[in-house]
Amino acid sequence: MSEPVTADTVDTTLSREALPPWLRPELDRLLALHDAGRLHHALLLTGRSGLGKRLLAGALARALLCRQAPGAPRPCGDCRGCQITAGQSHPDLRRLVPEAGSERSEILVDSARSLVDFLHLSPQMGGARVAVIVPCDRLNRAAANSLLKSLEEPPPGVFLILATGRPGRLPPTVRSRCAVRSLGPPDAGAAERWLTERTEAGGTERIRRALALAGGMPLAAERLLAQDGLASYELLLQQLQRLAAGGDPVQEAERWEQAPAELADGAAAILADLLRQQHGAPDRGLLPADLARQLAAGGSTEALHQAFLRISEHRRSLDQPLNGRLAAEAICLDLAAALRGGYAPSRQ
Repeated sequence: MSEPVTADTVDTTLSREALPPWLRPELDRLLALHDAGRLHHALLLTGRSGLGKRLLAGALARALLCRQAPGAPRPCGDCRGCQITAGQSHPDLRRLVPEAGSERSEILVDSARSLVDFLHLSPQMGGARVAVIVPCDRLNRAAANSLLKSLEEPPPGVFLILATGRPGRLPPTVRSRCAVRSLGPPDAGAAERWLTERTEAGGTERIRRALALAGGMPLAAERLLAQDGLASYELLLQQLQRLAAGGDPVQEAERWEQAPAELADGAAAILADLLRQQHGAPDRGLLPADLARQLAAGGSTEALHQAFLRISEHRRSLDQPLNGRLAAEAICLDLAAALRGGYAPSRQ
């Protein structure tokens, strides 16, 4: 079994072949633009969490520093540039990520200014200079402002690769200076085949359920399978039954005090599936049929929709410092209200 692909760091060690198959065509398109002299100096990669934006950013950075001839598959993995990049020590590559221990896990202005200084140095290996910024929505205002001139008029031979699942959080002044590349998910069959090759998940049904729970995002589904996230999902199904029958939301929230984001993601996926079924979409197998009927009968479409929106708000707020117990209670209160046929939004 392969190790789960992580989207939490900038990985510049991946070869083209190791890149998930749905990302390779986009890498090839970007390199074709580069070879034709038409690759924008500032790229903004967007797409849902669990798709692999950071993996693509890392592979593109390595490819731009590869010494292989234009038109050849890159990164080649054999040249001096590829070897140094894989060793995380290429002198012409910088990664800008949120600083550990910083308030709200932001990218701070001192780091951004240091990057600007790097961009104005001469390349040490005679090629491009590349900077990767992920997730770029974590740039605080001062850091974003310090990068504006470099994003608009970088020194020759500089490429900046930004990636985020939340482009709306970027200042318009940053977005307007970038060429946006929006990545879509692979088709269900391709995602299922990739997961089957990489995991010992115990069968097709578990893989399909993980994909449904992850909204079709393969990397997110892989993490669910690797971390036994489906066990937590089964617990959530039991809690939904109790909540629909009048159970105590505050008591049910205790289980999720340390994992409110996991609760929010699972609840949102379940509500979305209920709404899809109420609008005539085919059953994806996320919910047992009898439970789906029970939950749909208890809550109106409008109540389920409002709960979905509210829980999505809770999920976004979890990127900031927040008491996990209060967040879990708010989510469970919203679920209980929606599943009992009415909706009165919780207040955190």
